[in-house]
Amino acid sequence: MVKNSAQDPQDNSLQMKTRQYLVSGRRLPSKDDPNPKVISMRIFARNTVAAKSRFWWNLRRLNKLKPSHGQILAVQELFERRDTNVKTYGIVLKYQSRTTIHNMYKEFRDTTLNGAISQLYQEMAGNHRAQPQTIHILRTSVLTKSADIKRGKTNQYRGDSIKFPIVKTVPRASHKKFRTVFKAKRPNLYRS
Repeated sequence: MVKNSAQDPQDNSLQMKTRQYLVSGRRLPSKDDPNPKVISMRIFARNTVAAKSRFWWNLRRLNKLKPSHGQILAVQELFERRDTNVKTYGIVLKYQSRTTIHNMYKEFRDTTLNGAISQLYQEMAGNHRAQPQTIHILRTSVLTKSADIKRGKTNQYRGDSIKFPIVKTVPRASHKKFRTVFKAKRPNLYRS
């Protein structure tokens, strides 16, 4: 689903605000090639400026095309159709460490692909000291079957009988005359 990037959905999480863009560009028309082919890429970036920069970075290496010899036709932000269900995402990536380039596969559970990519950037920074500009996402997929899930960390949340206990409960006043909207004293959440 494609929406206008002028609409700014609010993200109240503490994660890095990664967005997904579809950037389309082509080589400048010339006498030899009046209608050059259009190249589209899915780019994860914080904003449209970073998405365009990442697009040119990839085109320079893949198609030998510089910004001076090409043009960007469109930049569209992509959104999830159903962002209320938790899904398991498999992400294939490569990143540059201090010594070499590493290929990697990771799985994350989130409601959106942008949230899963944000988790990926946070984990790669924490565990591998990888900067976001050195991480290149090669492929993403939604894992629907339990057989597709490879990591035990994500597979443990796939059961139908999973229950999450309520750790702290707020006691309610038993009699109606003691119930008020505001209390002068904070409730004690720890029972002895």
